Amino acid sequence: MKQDPLQQAREHYSDAKDAVREQYERIKQDFRFSNPANPEQWDGAAVTARKGRPMHTLDRTNQYIQHVVNTIRAQKTSAQIFPVDNYGDVDVAQKIAGIIRHIEYTSRADIAWATAADHQVRGGLGWIRVTPKVVSGETNEQEILIQRIIDPTACLLEAGWTEPDGSDAQKAWIETSLSKKQFQRMFPKAKLDSWDSEGWFSEDSVRICEYFCAEEKKSNKLEIAMPDGQAMTVGEDEYWKLADQIGFKPRLIRQFESVKRSIKWLKMTGCEVLEETVYPSRFIGLVPVLGHELWVEDKRYLCGMVRRLMDGQRLHNYEMSALTESLMAQPKAPFILSARAVEGREDEWQRLNSGNPAYVTYNDMDDHGQPVNAPTRLSPPSFPSAYANSANLAVLEMEAAVGLPKPSLGLNSNAISGRAKLADKEAGSTATYHFSDNLRVSEEHVYRIILDMMPTVYSGRRQAKILGEDGQQSSVRINDDMPMAANKQNGKVAEINLGVGSYDVRIKVGPSYTTIREELGVKLQELGKGNPVLASALLPVLMKMSDMPEADKIARVAMAMLPTEVQKAYNEEDSAEMPASAKAAINAKEQELQQVTQALDQAGKIIEDLHGKANEKTTEVKAAAQSAMAEIDAAKAALQAQSDALTAQKKSLDDAMKIASLELQLAQAKAEQVITEKFNKANESEEPEDDGKENEAMMMLAEAIKEGQQSIAQVIAHNTEVSAAMHGMTAEAMSKLASSVSAPRDIQLQRDTSGRPTGAKSVVTQLQ
Repeated sequence: MKQDPLQQAREHYSDAKDAVREQYERIKQDFRFSNPANPEQWDGAAVTARKGRPMHTLDRTNQYIQHVVNTIRAQKTSAQIFPVDNYGDVDVAQKIAGIIRHIEYTSRADIAWATAADHQVRGGLGWIRVTPKVVSGETNEQEILIQRIIDPTACLLEAGWTEPDGSDAQKAWIETSLSKKQFQRMFPKAKLDSWDSEGWFSEDSVRICEYFCAEEKKSNKLEIAMPDGQAMTVGEDEYWKLADQIGFKPRLIRQFESVKRSIKWLKMTGCEVLEETVYPSRFIGLVPVLGHELWVEDKRYLCGMVRRLMDGQRLHNYEMSALTESLMAQPKAPFILSARAVEGREDEWQRLNSGNPAYVTYNDMDDHGQPVNAPTRLSPPSFPSAYANSANLAVLEMEAAVGLPKPSLGLNSNAISGRAKLADKEAGSTATYHFSDNLRVSEEHVYRIILDMMPTVYSGRRQAKILGEDGQQSSVRINDDMPMAANKQNGKVAEINLGVGSYDVRIKVGPSYTTIREELGVKLQELGKGNPVLASALLPVLMKMSDMPEADKIARVAMAMLPTEVQKAYNEEDSAEMPASAKAAINAKEQELQQVTQALDQAGKIIEDLHGKANEKTTEVKAAAQSAMAEIDAAKAALQAQSDALTAQKKSLDDAMKIASLELQLAQAKAEQVITEKFNKANESEEPEDDGKENEAMMMLAEAIKEGQQSIAQVIAHNTEVSAAMHGMTAEAMSKLASSVSAPRDIQLQRDTSGRPTGAKSVVTQLQ
């Protein structure tokens, strides 16, 4: 009996939750500890013990976290797409890269990357998800979105996954918390039953869960050789169907087991399934981003920077609190004075503790005219330097724990030259490079999921938006009915088919296009220094690269002022100067190409009409083909029967020839025996034998030999006649068979969406 999907999801969820329960509790603790708005860096026991005493929280963890995260943000990444099989196209790969850039722009993917980076650096684990979204309900037109996950402990992969990007996981869960009003508005007929009681959320919310489950279907595949020499992969049923169509079994090259993977997606509460569909990819659209990763005894341990900073931060907080407490316990530096010295001036002296007066006065004479001693101040309290030194040591331990000393943050550097300062920063980047590298691995898998989703999401005929590296937007037409990857006109891609060809991705990490443009502008300016001619020649390029108003107009004016040779270099770019006759010939060829293209379009329409008419006669042609095959089978059966009869006759003739040969041998033996007996008698007798009797014996022997030879000749003649008849019958049968088989046929290859041959169809067009 098939298991209920809700019950199955809960059982696997329980196993996955148990596997990461300890890790997720530590991640939550890391987040609370480093929360910039409310860092919880004192544990409960310390809070109880220090009640009423100073407890400073002087958070230093976030400066290290933000340094690493902001460095990752500054390192912009981009997807570079390239074909990996013979059906892919380089120009199509560039179009796909432009579509992915547009997906990132519309999804605001920078937010997803930054959130995942912050979570991995802070707690050791972040997540990114890829999901399709319907943008047109009437046409079911969809777009692909890259979304962030705000709670890393709300996501789970099945227990036992090992790949850093989670690509080997078979199951996944994403939990979401909704208010009761939101839940009732979205699912008015559903019951208010949360998926899981664990988590950070209040009891007033309803927790729902998205469930991804991979399903694999295995089948045997055959690689065969087609009559035209091409190799094709088909299933077993397709192979036999193809053999029936073409009249013979294609040659088998190899056999292997194929696995087709699909992802089932469900949204559920604790008691029912709310939605269910098939996720448009063979990968689960949930990608982890790991921080520090270590496996110990088949168990994964994850952490970020906070866990390594905790002890140093706690020590720093404690020592600074103890320093404050020590200073609070010491008295201030009071004045020793006579009451007569400040009599009538008490308010002035009181303001010393609340203000900063430039001076204070005192009574230097008493009422009797006697001098009064000036007020004197006691020594200030001693500063508890031990606490301060210990707090500084705690900061040094924090820096060493994460490999980010002050010079790597741009603070207190002893470096003087620019190269030395860059070396200090490089040391800090090397110590934290694994964070950006792990994010790059996860981003590659995100792009790989998008590549796998594109043929399904961008199906039919539609326009796909493209975003260039320079920020310019364009579009390309998608047509999944084309047999090839791209339709090119005048050397440019007019249409693409995302279902033809296989592609893969690699990540390019570096500054943004704007930064590269600014750096190139600076280099061009440096090249022009000291060379006014080169500077004026490069001015149009500098103007086009600048963001100043009217830059294009200034570039055109600067171009007009350049010498003719330089203008030719700009207009012709890198191409050599072309004669006018060659240009005219090229233009003529382009016009011819356009005419041919139009003719092909018309021919295509005509072919479609003919194809429709041909389909009407398909039944008649199939019937004729079946009749021809029946005739061939009947001819084969008749030929086999005749062959069996001739074989039997031949065997009978062989037996007759053997019998005649034996009779001849017997007659020869009898004649020899008679001659021998007579010869012996003649020798024994004194009187010679009668010559007449001896001649009679010789005649008998000759007659026997003659009869044997005649029998053998008759057998051979009969055998020759039968063999001739057999050959005649065989030739006639083979002629009939060849006449039936040689009927003209049309073998048409069938291909899948990627352009690979999947089958063939044989159609009899005429029967002789």
